[in-house]
Amino acid sequence: MKIGFELDYIPQYSIEKKWNIGIIGSGFIIKECHLPAYQNAGYQISGITSRSYENAKKAADQFGLPRAYSSIDELLNDPSVDIVDIAVPPHLQKDIIRKAARHGKHILAQKPVATNYLDAKEIVDICEEAGVNLIVNQNGRFDPAIRATKDLIDKGYIGKPVLSTIQLRFKPHWQPYQKEYERLMFLFMSIHHLDQFRYWFGTPDRIYASAVPHPSGEYKGEYLGAYNLEYDSGFLATAVDDGYTWDEPDFGVYYKIVGTDGVIKLNVGWPSGGPSKIKFYSKQLGDVWYTPNLSGSWFPDAFKYTMAEMMSSLESGMESSISGRNNLETMAMVEACYLSSQQKRAISIHEIISGLASK
Repeated sequence: MKIGFELDYIPQYSIEKKWNIGIIGSGFIIKECHLPAYQNAGYQISGITSRSYENAKKAADQFGLPRAYSSIDELLNDPSVDIVDIAVPPHLQKDIIRKAARHGKHILAQKPVATNYLDAKEIVDICEEAGVNLIVNQNGRFDPAIRATKDLIDKGYIGKPVLSTIQLRFKPHWQPYQKEYERLMFLFMSIHHLDQFRYWFGTPDRIYASAVPHPSGEYKGEYLGAYNLEYDSGFLATAVDDGYTWDEPDFGVYYKIVGTDGVIKLNVGWPSGGPSKIKFYSKQLGDVWYTPNLSGSWFPDAFKYTMAEMMSSLESGMESSISGRNNLETMAMVEACYLSSQQKRAISIHEIISGLASK
């Protein structure tokens, strides 16, 4: 439906240099998201490496990449590589990032950047001391419906935000290694929603969270999480991330934001693979629900923007909104969820960042 203004939700970048990307990892996220997005954007890829050369070679052949490196060291020793795109399990990232930083490579790291806040902070310090850029792949910010919602909020079309809710009802496709993690839902799935809340409304003052294990004990980490984000302004954000849902026809992720002058509902098209959708009502625009068509999708389109954030930051010298330093506040929110669920109390983000929270 045509509306009387344009939604500003498609990121714009002016990137002049051809930056060379070296990729570490050849799993699903690389083959289904990173590489298709990079090729669509015309990015220059030097090559790829993985835990096995065979997997790297298969990915290189599939996407027509110039080279499959036999090891991480071989990739890092290639002087043509400017940016290293790392997509490995979070417990492996710190050592790889340390190596890449020593070689002077700029780093796009998969989220979560680490399994806990302290390791994330160490990673940020490593990169800053080495003088290399660290960007964290918080791609959920770059879904078109998420960004269109941000535009509506910032322009005041729903008035003062009062409540925002997210409900995830889906059985995630966990990888075998994740069964052994003592941290699961908050770390791998909720981190998207926590970061989206922070993107829309800023970092909360406190978080109160609860977690439930898998009934069969098949997984070590929490399988269902619920959390409230409290803001001293009086605003409340709340979410339920349910990995133990039945296969209902309406499974997925559903968002709603209620303000004093309007309402926004959105669906990011995950995991169905459908387009991102948004529906909103604003008193300022009359007694009508608007359903504008959005261009693009979360997967794989958002991944070209996270890499563009790196390139743009390198050329402009400006810190990205998904820099490693900035992402520490999202990691602090994840950490607060774990401490809150363990200690049965609200945890302030300040406690985490300042190191005051007791383990």
